[in-house]
Amino acid sequence: MKNKYDYINYKQQKAAQSIKEAKLLMENGLNDTAISRLYYAAFYAINALLAINGFNPKTHSGTKSIFNKEFILTGKIESRFSDFYSFIMAKRFEADYDDFVFIDENKTESLLKETEEFVDTINSLIKMP
Repeated sequence: MKNKYDYINYKQQKAAQSIKEAKLLMENGLNDTAISRLYYAAFYAINALLAINGFNPKTHSGTKSIFNKEFILTGKIESRFSDFYSFIMAKRFEADYDDFVFIDENKTESLLKETEEFVDTINSLIKMP
């Protein structure tokens, strides 16, 4: 990585790619796996936002904690986005690690739309020089 802006661009590209991957998975009826990709789209977007603001969390829970402290509690981002992130994080864990979890197509479609809005909102806060 050349500098922090390269890292931020990379994370934004990874978020966009994860959304594309989720759509392909959904088209093929793989909704459980699509949920994981949607979670990672949100995760990568948050990491880009945190990086531009000088934060470098080492864990998923650390990412969530800093995001909530620095952006939700300060009112920079609506609290509903914290609720969304917590929900998709839990769904991803459930889909990846629990047995007999089946996420229906309608719920996955809804989460896709929410993820796209989430990533767009995060990206709108990232100001690159």
